[in-house]
Amino acid sequence: MSKKQIKNISAAKLMESFIENGQYQMLKKTEKDIKSLTAKVREQLEKSESKRHEFTNYNLVGRFTAKKIYEVDLLGLNEYLYNLGLLTQVVDIDEKRIKENVLYHDLIQEFKLPDTYYVKTSFNKLGKEAIKGNEQLNNELVEDLNDIMSKLKYLKPQLNSLNFQYDGLKKELLNSNEIKELMSISKEKRKSIAHKFGSISLVSNTPKYDIPYIYDCLGEGLLIDYVKPNSALLDTFITNGTITQKEIDQFRVVKDIRLDFSIMTLEDESKMLGMLNRKQKATIANRILA
Repeated sequence: MSKKQIKNISAAKLMESFIENGQYQMLKKTEKDIKSLTAKVREQLEKSESKRHEFTNYNLVGRFTAKKIYEVDLLGLNEYLYNLGLLTQVVDIDEKRIKENVLYHDLIQEFKLPDTYYVKTSFNKLGKEAIKGNEQLNNELVEDLNDIMSKLKYLKPQLNSLNFQYDGLKKELLNSNEIKELMSISKEKRKSIAHKFGSISLVSNTPKYDIPYIYDCLGEGLLIDYVKPNSALLDTFITNGTITQKEIDQFRVVKDIRLDFSIMTLEDESKMLGMLNRKQKATIANRILA
C-alpha cells in the first residue's frame, strides 16, 4: 500500500481493522504466553549452577544474566566529561530534573529541536472485552520442559511477526491525514481520535535540545547541572578509545544485582555475542592506537 493510499484511510479504520482481524488480540496473547512459559522455564532451571542452557532440538537457549543496578554521581560524571571535552557530544537534557527549575526550563525552549511523536492506543469497554476474550492463556498445565520449549519455538517467531505488523500499523497511523493534522496543533488542544474499540492519541516523545548551541549561548553551568549521559553516545566514545569504561565506573556504585532470565534463538544469541566480540576487539584496538 502506497503512502498516498494509507493517508486516505482513516486512522480509526486502520485501528478497527487491526482488532477485527484479530492481530492485536493475538499479539497480546502471544506476549502473555511467552512470559508465562519463560517463567516456568526459569523456575525449573534457576537452581542449576549453569547460567546457560541450550535446547538444540528447539533452536533455543536460556540465559541467566546478572544486571548491576547503579547509583550514579551524575554531577561528578558530567564535570569529568566536560573536562575531557566530551560533555556536549554525549548528553541529553534531563527533562524531568530541569522542569523543577522553571526559569531554566523556559530558557532552553528556544534550543528545542523539532518534536517527534508516537501513537498511543486506549480501549473502551467493547475493546477491552474483544481483547480479553482472546488474551486468555490456555488452561492446560504445561510443566514438561520439552513441551514448553516446543511451544516457545513456535511462539517466538510468531511474536516477531506480530510486532512487525503492529509497528507497521503505528507507522501507518502516523502517516494518516488525521494524525498529521494533530501534529500541527498544540498539545493542549489535541484531541484523541475515537474508533469503535476506543481511541488513538498522538503523544510527543521526550523533547530533545541542541546541546552544543546551549553551551555556546549559556555556558557549561546549566548543562553540568541538568544533563545526563546518553548511554548509546557514550558507548561510541568508549568503543573508539576516547574514554574507558573504568573512567565511567569511578562515578558509579553498585547498589543491587538483579538476575535476569531470557530465552532467545541460537541465531540471535550468536549475533549478540558476535556483536559484543567485535565491539570488544574494536575497543582494545582503539585504546592501543590512542
